[in-house]
Amino acid sequence: MDISFAILEILLSVFLFFMSVRLKKYPTPKGRVLYFVPVAVALIMLGFVGFNLIMAGLYLASSLLCLSLFTEKINVRRGIALAAFLLSLSSLLMMKFSKNYKRYSISEDFENVYNTMKEHYVLSEEKGIDFDGLYLKYQPLFKEADKKQDLTLNYQLWQQFSQEFYDGHVGYAPGNMKDKEVSRIICESYGNDYGLSIIKLSSGEFVAVNVEGSKASYSIKSLEEGNYLEDEEIKLFKDARLEFKTKNSDNDRLSLLNAGIKNGTVITKWNGKNIEDYYDDIKYYFFQVPVDENEEFYKPMYVAGMGGDSVEISFIDEEGKEKTVTVNKLGAYAPRLYNTLMTIDKGLKINNLGWEALNEETVVLRIYQMAYDMKSYTGTDYSEMTDKLRSELLAYKDAGYKNIIIDLRSNTGGSPFMVRGVACLFAPEGKHLAYYSAKINENTATYERGEDGRYIIGEEAVSYEGEDLWHDGNITLLVNAQTVSAGDDMVYMMGEYPNVKIKGITKSNNSCQAVQAMDISTGSFSFSVVPNLTPEGDIAIDTLKDHKARVDFDEYIPVTKEMVKAIFDEGEDYILQQVD
Repeated sequence: MDISFAILEILLSVFLFFMSVRLKKYPTPKGRVLYFVPVAVALIMLGFVGFNLIMAGLYLASSLLCLSLFTEKINVRRGIALAAFLLSLSSLLMMKFSKNYKRYSISEDFENVYNTMKEHYVLSEEKGIDFDGLYLKYQPLFKEADKKQDLTLNYQLWQQFSQEFYDGHVGYAPGNMKDKEVSRIICESYGNDYGLSIIKLSSGEFVAVNVEGSKASYSIKSLEEGNYLEDEEIKLFKDARLEFKTKNSDNDRLSLLNAGIKNGTVITKWNGKNIEDYYDDIKYYFFQVPVDENEEFYKPMYVAGMGGDSVEISFIDEEGKEKTVTVNKLGAYAPRLYNTLMTIDKGLKINNLGWEALNEETVVLRIYQMAYDMKSYTGTDYSEMTDKLRSELLAYKDAGYKNIIIDLRSNTGGSPFMVRGVACLFAPEGKHLAYYSAKINENTATYERGEDGRYIIGEEAVSYEGEDLWHDGNITLLVNAQTVSAGDDMVYMMGEYPNVKIKGITKSNNSCQAVQAMDISTGSFSFSVVPNLTPEGDIAIDTLKDHKARVDFDEYIPVTKEMVKAIFDEGEDYILQQVD
């Protein structure tokens, strides 16, 4: 938009240069009004995109053209128009090539995403999405972010907008900017780090986790200390995390431990209020959480970033007495929050499709993404992978193993054909159908609904033949709220097998319609575009208006103090150890 205004000012300067003769020859009040048009354009520009010093030439050029009202000399008027042209051109060149200037189309991005989703988002009816209401709510906010070029507000608005859909496939990924800028935006969006995160135990108590200074917990001191070793974490926060550290953070970092707050310490109040009292202040999450039960699990983690330069934390000491301590912020909370999420939700750290014996009777198959190799990922043939897994599976069976844990924690998804290539080995013998596609209208490029509002079933889904190779053994799918997309697909399919149980501290994400990403000026935005249907014609997998899980789940693994201490003090995979 800023470039368009600059070009318009340039064209007006050229127009008034050539009109100077005609305006001299045929002077009229209406003709004199033409010299006010550039000023009007500049004022409109200020209203839409705000003031920026690099645009000073445009403001000066529009004001300069008004001087032509005070002279009748053609050469003077042309000189003024030429000067205005050069000033406008200089501003345009500075906007185009200056390293210190870049204007993002934030408002236009929202319009494009909104209009595209309104036409092509496939779960609008099922999730009860009020697109008109969302537009009225968010359009003014994105317009304000555009005017200010506030990239942090832009990120927060996209996260908040995404959360409205309760769909793991609806989400914003910041990009098209320097890594340091992305890191800064995220650090500014999740509050302050006071040296801990908080989770809710199955007993209902809130406890401290990932406490600064503890053996296996995140540390602000360096990238190498604590469990802050994940490549993605380092890439995401290596620039800004140090920038946000307070001057006294190294002196303040052990305040919690010195006061008696450790991993597993019960937290009773946060700045004098119950933890739940802050839930309504949480407007968005780091990743989308469609299932209401999962959402409740993650909320306390976000509360731990709320506060000012310091907070009062009330807790139960080792003698069972309630105490309150005031602690100063150490920096940005986002790195500790992200580390807490990843530490709790990470799966077994071995190669994708790798095996590891847990004990003499149980072996673990780790699947963290539904991809085998590039050749198969771009097609439908996973026979090479299936043959390899079959051989490995039978070898473990011959060796006397009775239990298999398929570790799907934080499975980011991928190809549904790979899912079938794995599931067929465990499925009961016979033909199995995953789900159907909906009928598409070729003229409108949209999926057709019947008179009852439900999608019309299209062609039959791809089927697979079950081999039932683990018929006499037990299978456990270990999941969490970050088991999404094709990961959800595997849970959906295998959950119906008679010897399969699904466990985790949270349910799977419950999002599995096909997804599409669209590029926008500040990154990319994705959403569900292809509906997957059950044989009865219902939407498969995804949550509906009630935000309840619809994928099978059998047993919660209790969240206990023992779990907290094992994970954040000893660095153990306690969750995996609890699967029988």
